[in-house]
Amino acid sequence: MAQRLGHAGLALDAAVRWGSESACASMLERRPVMILLDAPTTEADGLAGLVRAASLIAPVAVLRHEGRDAVAAFTAGAFDVFDRQIPAAELAWRIHANLRRCPPLPVPRTSAGGTASQRLLFDVITRAQAPVCCHHLRLLLGTPFLPMTLRALKARIQRLLPVFADHGLTLIVDQQWGLATYRTRSAMGPGTGAS
Repeated sequence: MAQRLGHAGLALDAAVRWGSESACASMLERRPVMILLDAPTTEADGLAGLVRAASLIAPVAVLRHEGRDAVAAFTAGAFDVFDRQIPAAELAWRIHANLRRCPPLPVPRTSAGGTASQRLLFDVITRAQAPVCCHHLRLLLGTPFLPMTLRALKARIQRLLPVFADHGLTLIVDQQWGLATYRTRSAMGPGTGAS
């Protein structure tokens, strides 16, 4: 797909494999304005989960495989859905149009040290405008077919507590019925809201 789009005049950043350490590093370094998700899953619920997880980083457009319903992607928050068989020139111009509508990304807080996935986790939680669900984080840091375990996610978050504190943030964890959500608050006071 990247080659087809390149011939049509749209140069994409390198394609990365979901859940890999290089994908996490790429997300941090390149700060994508939009993610073009070529989802391998054929299940509506699986696609929705991938869209929600990728949306933690940037607005998501989905390449739809033939015969797949776009409703699940839109319901999960996809910015746009494209048929894989669309002519490359049309796809390139539609992506250009979507990029013009994407809001600029906020300046990231830097987290020195740790793995790329650790730094990405810190970035996602601190940039979130609303509490972030553990399921979306597990999928973001795992693979489409094997999300990170909840135990591994909790261990990574535990290791980030000193980093949050170094940035003047308190991590707020809400747990109910096996779900956990995460958000940050300025350590200065309780009324400052999510960062």
